[in-house]
Amino acid sequence: MELHALLPDAITSPSLPTEPGWALQIEDRKLLSKLIAVVTKRFPLPSLKRVVVKSDRCLLLLCKDTQLEGRDVIDVMTVVIGTYIPDLSRDRVAMVTLPAILPQTIIQRDNCPWPVNFHPNQELEARLNGSAIGDGEKQKVVERMARVVKRCRETKRNCVMIVDPSRDQEVAMETEHPYETLRHAAFVAITTVAKTQGNTLKRKADGEDYLCTGGGSRGCDQWTVT
Repeated sequence: MELHALLPDAITSPSLPTEPGWALQIEDRKLLSKLIAVVTKRFPLPSLKRVVVKSDRCLLLLCKDTQLEGRDVIDVMTVVIGTYIPDLSRDRVAMVTLPAILPQTIIQRDNCPWPVNFHPNQELEARLNGSAIGDGEKQKVVERMARVVKRCRETKRNCVMIVDPSRDQEVAMETEHPYETLRHAAFVAITTVAKTQGNTLKRKADGEDYLCTGGGSRGCDQWTVT
């Protein structure tokens, strides 16, 4: 049995949605620093690299197409950078493909259509490549899941197991009671845990009531079950 992290598609997808943008071919690189300053101030694009060199071509990222708000790119850029390039021609401006959202993983960074400033999230990468937990921990998860599946098959009902990660100990495993909404397996399991904690309602600092508490591993915040 393989273990896979339960993560949203936006993270597990190897590619990113894209959108069009505009770039200027730089002929006089002495003007580059001044052009970068002017364009960045007028059209900020955090994390996207402004200058890309490909096959001896130097491209300056001007803006996203949406930032033009329907206006012609030449008309807009003539105003923005006309001081430095008064004779801006259309053949020097090219449409390029940009990521609509910034990459969150290394593989998304590698598949990004335009270079970005990116710092890997090591914890997230560990979850994606399966190294977040060791082989011993994986084996325990597999064994516990096997027990839950076995109970489901035997009873033909949903089953829930709750484990205290701080003690690496099972604290409840319950099955649902059919035809009773409030006797769902999760509710029954929570009730079982609550009984070990006094079976009384508690109150968080914000005034919200909850039934029982638990803790996560690896420094995760305490969670509460309402």
